[in-house]
Amino acid sequence: MRSGDEFKGSDFGDERLNRRLVKLSEQLAKAPDLSFPRAAGSDASLEATYRFLNNDKVTPEAILSSHVAATLERCAQSGPIFVVHDSTEFRFGGPREDLGRLSTDETHGFLGHFALAVSGRGRAPLGVLGFQTLTRKRGERRGRHSERRPTQERESARWLALVDQVESAGSLDAVHVMDREADGYDILAGLVERGRRFVIRSQFDRVVVGEPEDVRLGEALEHAPVVLEREVHLSARVKRKGDPPSKAAKHPRRAARTAHLLVSAAAIPLRRPDQTKTGLPDTLTIHVVRVRETGAPPGVEPVEWRLLTTEAIDSPEDVAAIVDAYRARWLIEEYFKALKTGCAYEQRQLESMRALLNALAVFAPIAWQLLALRQLSRTADRTPATDLLAPLKLKILRAHKDTRHMPCTTVREAMLAIARLGGHIKNNGDPGWIVLGRGFEDLLLLELGATIAIENKM
Repeated sequence: MRSGDEFKGSDFGDERLNRRLVKLSEQLAKAPDLSFPRAAGSDASLEATYRFLNNDKVTPEAILSSHVAATLERCAQSGPIFVVHDSTEFRFGGPREDLGRLSTDETHGFLGHFALAVSGRGRAPLGVLGFQTLTRKRGERRGRHSERRPTQERESARWLALVDQVESAGSLDAVHVMDREADGYDILAGLVERGRRFVIRSQFDRVVVGEPEDVRLGEALEHAPVVLEREVHLSARVKRKGDPPSKAAKHPRRAARTAHLLVSAAAIPLRRPDQTKTGLPDTLTIHVVRVRETGAPPGVEPVEWRLLTTEAIDSPEDVAAIVDAYRARWLIEEYFKALKTGCAYEQRQLESMRALLNALAVFAPIAWQLLALRQLSRTADRTPATDLLAPLKLKILRAHKDTRHMPCTTVREAMLAIARLGGHIKNNGDPGWIVLGRGFEDLLLLELGATIAIENKM
C-alpha cells in the first residue's frame, strides 16, 4: 500500500506537476506528522513543495481525482457500501490569506465536509469520495431560522451538494449516512427526489401529517411496536483539547458501558415546516427507526436515536441493517483524528487558503491509509496481513531486528510490528496516530531500499 499509487492517475496537464504530486505524497506518507521542511529533506525539495501547493494549475479536485477513482474500484469489489458524510473544523494559529473565521472573529480556519466510503461488511474504510469546504466571513452570523433562506444560501446546502458530487463520480449503489445536522426538510426532499438511499439521524421533532397539530414525530413513534432488541458497547466519550463548544453540547461526556437497546420502526408522513419555502412537497413519507436504551444507569441520559431512511423496514433484519449503517458513522470521526493528529494538518505553516486546500487534498488519502491499517487491526483481528500489506512489506517486518520475533500473520499483528518500528511499547496499549505514522514511514523507506536492490540485481 504505497501512498503514491493513489495519485498516479492525477493529471494537471503538466507532467512535471504530475510527478511532483506523486513524490510529495510519498514524502509525506513516510512521516505524516512531520512539518513540510522536515519531510522535504532539502531546501530545493521544500521550495518545490511550496511551488506545487500554490500553483494555479493545481486544484484539490485534480489532486484527489486518482484516489477517488481507486476508491470507486474498491467499492465495486466490496459489496454493500455506506458513504459516511460529516464536517469538521480546521483551526489554524493565525490569520492567512483568504482564511475565514470559525466560532468567533478571533478564530481562523474553515469547515471541511467529507464523504468517506465504508464497506457494509466489516466496516472497512475504502477511501475518500470527495470533500467540500466552507469559509465563514468575519462579522457575519447565521440567522436562527435558516430554513427560511434559499437552500443555496445555507451552510446546510453542502450535504446535498456532496451527495450529488459523490453520485456523479461514478456508478455507486450506496447508502448515504449522516448525522443530525443533515436533518433539513429541503435535504430530505432533495434526496428523495433524486432517488438517493440514506440514513439520517433526526434532529427535529417534526409535525406528523394526519394527526392533531400537537402530535409530533416522537409521540407518533411511541405507538410503533418493538421489532428488535440489541446489546451494544458504548465507548467512553471525553472532552478533548480544542473541541468546539458545539461538540460538547451535542456529544456530552459519558463513561463506557453496555447498553440494552429496543428498536422500533414505522413509515411516517411528515408535514413541510411552515417556514420552509413553498417549492418543496407539502408532505414527505419517510421510514423512521427509533433506537432507545432501556435500563440506563441512574443519572445517565439514555441513548435515543431516530433514524430517517429510505431503506426497507419490512423485517427485523432490514431494521438491524439500518442501525448498523448509522453505527458506521463513527469511522469518520476517527478519520478526522487521522487527519489532524496522524497527519498534523492543522500545524501546517502555509500562508494561503489555496495552499492549505491543496495540502488537504494530498493528506486526505494518507489519512485514509492510516485509518484503514488501524481499523482493520481492531475489528478484524484474524484478517490475513496479506489482505492489506504487500508481500515485500511483510518480508521486511519478519526480517527486521526490531520486529523479527513478532508474528505478522494477521493485520493486527502486522500493525503492532509497524508501530514497533515507530517506537511503540507493547505495554502502552494500542498505538496512537503519531507512532503508527512514524512506523509506516520506516517501513516505506525499507521497502524502497529493498525494491531498488532487487531491481539492480535483475
